[in-house]
Amino acid sequence: MDSYLAKVRKDFEGSPYWKFLGLEVKELREGHVELRLPYNASFGNVSELVHGGALASILDMSMGMLGRSLGYDKVMTLHMNIQFLKAVEKGDIYSEASMINEGRSTSLLQVKLYDEERNIVAHSTGTFRLTKNKEDKSAK
Repeated sequence: MDSYLAKVRKDFEGSPYWKFLGLEVKELREGHVELRLPYNASFGNVSELVHGGALASILDMSMGMLGRSLGYDKVMTLHMNIQFLKAVEKGDIYSEASMINEGRSTSLLQVKLYDEERNIVAHSTGTFRLTKNKEDKSAK
């Protein structure tokens, strides 16, 4: 699985949007993902807080990477529910993603965002379609 996880990491880190955001992998193992979003002043909204869209992006990317960590080749967000709990003015943001339920065609995933002081700033659940390439149905 280590070589597969290395491929997952490479795929995500090669994504133009990943690079644009400046995301970093803190920890990646099967069924567990932790990311870091370094603070960037360009994430600021009109209130000079980190824009909810930047937070939504790390939430979605965390759950997408989690789905891939489970051995799936394709991950598609079907639905996301986000609770923004605390504004972020400055500082890095951290995510921790985990599986709630794995079904045959869809899975329910969750992720929490934390600020530098480990205060929870957002929580999201997402329904994802997780699929394998047709030639690789035996893997998992």
